Amino acid sequence: MLTSSKHRLITLLATLMFAGYLHSATLDESQMSRTLQPALSALSSSMMDIREVLARCAKEGKEERLCESNLVIEARAAGGGDREEENN
Repeated sequence: MLTSSKHRLITLLATLMFAGYLHSATLDESQMSRTLQPALSALSSSMMDIREVLARCAKEGKEERLCESNLVIEARAAGGGDREEENN
């Protein structure tokens, strides 16, 4: 009889500890969302800014290459062109 009551007591304590850990984890999770949400929003905003800058740089790079190739085509069409430009 003594061993069965010890077993019940240990089972009850283990159940209470488990319930306490679940409650603690739930509280931590709710606090985590409050602290992480601003950081995640800031990170997302920074990533959007980086994407915009990279897109702008890629667009400018394409425009520069188009301008350079148009100048070369115009120079060839005009029949002119310095030897230095051809060597470069």
